Amino acid sequence: MYNESSAVHRVYRDRIYLNRFGRFLFVNNYFVLNMKKIFTLFLIVLFGISGGLGGYFVEAATTSMDLTVSAGSLGLTSSASATLTGVSVSFSAATTTGSVANVSVTDERGTGAGWSAVMTSEHFTATGTTRTLAGSNNTVSFTGDYDGLDGIMDPNGNFNVKITGGGAVGVAIFQWTDPAGNTETGSTTASSVSLSNGISVQFDTATYAVDDEWSANVDVFPYTGLLVTPGSITAASGSTTQVTAGSAEYLSGSGSTSNSKTLMTAAVNYGFGDYDQAESLSLQVHANSLSGSFTSDATITVS
Repeated sequence: MYNESSAVHRVYRDRIYLNRFGRFLFVNNYFVLNMKKIFTLFLIVLFGISGGLGGYFVEAATTSMDLTVSAGSLGLTSSASATLTGVSVSFSAATTTGSVANVSVTDERGTGAGWSAVMTSEHFTATGTTRTLAGSNNTVSFTGDYDGLDGIMDPNGNFNVKITGGGAVGVAIFQWTDPAGNTETGSTTASSVSLSNGISVQFDTATYAVDDEWSANVDVFPYTGLLVTPGSITAASGSTTQVTAGSAEYLSGSGSTSNSKTLMTAAVNYGFGDYDQAESLSLQVHANSLSGSFTSDATITVS
């Protein structure tokens, strides 16, 4: 028996389906495929819009940051004193040794300019006790630091003062002689009168008579007999690369202060930090010297 409904269902079985309520649903394969494509496109558009909206609200900006590091200074410190081993007066020359315990260079400039630490020294000198050679006044004394420029003398040099016109201080006249034998006359007495080579003479209140006379010996160990040996360099901060010690040398010069002697140097682009060094000293002591304390001032600088 022919059944149209069955026929239709049979003919269009690939395209027409009955739902559970007995109604036809037209959902052929072509339509289903296109619906999938449309749905996929819809999702893409949806997410694209969502991403676009998010991108719309995100903006980028650049912040420039900087830091200023202030420059410090180039500095130097050294031991306040250095004592050489004591010796005794001798008929023969001797050698005494000691050290400058620490020389410290600090470079906080941050420039890499490099630096050099150098040392100069005065002669080691001593002034002996004032002695009364004639008269009864013990009211004269020699003061000051002898510069040693008259050199080593045998016998030791001396300053001599002699009254040539009597009277009170400010009236009496005197002459004086330096260690080299140079004499100056016609000087007026005063509480302090400068002579030469760093030495002055002081006249206390008294009445001075003609031919009253006083003297004081002076002696020197020249800086040309001082051997300076720079020690190894240690870095409390920084690198010792291209930071070098000077060589062992006797000081040189002809004035009251020696020429500069290099202790340590930092090459350009090096020497940032804190550097320490000790300097060994060896001094020649001539025979038949004065006894007493010989002093010298060393000056250590960095630049």
